[in-house]
Amino acid sequence: MKNLKIMSMLLGGLMVLGSLTACSSDSNDDPQPEKRATSLKVDYTATVSQQLLDVATVTVRYIGENGLVASEQMSSTIWTKSVNIALPANAGLNIQPTLKGAVGDGEYTLSAMGQMTYSWLDQDGQLLQTGLTESAPSMEAVFYAEGLGQYLGAITANCQLARAFAKDYSVTDTAINWGGNAGDDSTQSIDISDEGATGDNR
Repeated sequence: MKNLKIMSMLLGGLMVLGSLTACSSDSNDDPQPEKRATSLKVDYTATVSQQLLDVATVTVRYIGENGLVASEQMSSTIWTKSVNIALPANAGLNIQPTLKGAVGDGEYTLSAMGQMTYSWLDQDGQLLQTGLTESAPSMEAVFYAEGLGQYLGAITANCQLARAFAKDYSVTDTAINWGGNAGDDSTQSIDISDEGATGDNR
């Protein structure tokens, strides 16, 4: 009789142990898949002074969702654009002002700045890792009319960003062919009218 009780206890213990082992193995049968970065979300911003818009046509060139250079003309002092680009990817922007024509002699307060904020997303568009907000050199100065052409060329050459992004979250500098005269700081031709001129600055 005593042996029968011992055998029953042993069998009961083995059954409990088996059920615990089964539960433990079930919990590992369906591991969560590792999330991988598949695209880059980029928020572009370009900011210029009103006087720059008054004297120049300002074009923002940027890398679009297809990975190619796109361009838009600024109609107000702040321009924004958000794109998602498949990784690995290049991203960047360039501000190009071109004089509209003759300008009156005098002083002009001109400024331009570009920036981009980027984040890595998974295949479902969910945020995996936030990057940084990077800014191009801020171009700000007060110029007389005769210096405007050279200054606008300097904006095009310097007010730009170009980065390469990988799936492992690394970021490196890269070169982007913006087309046109990006990177050319040569003086644009300029005609100065006498309208609004004074005896001091003619």
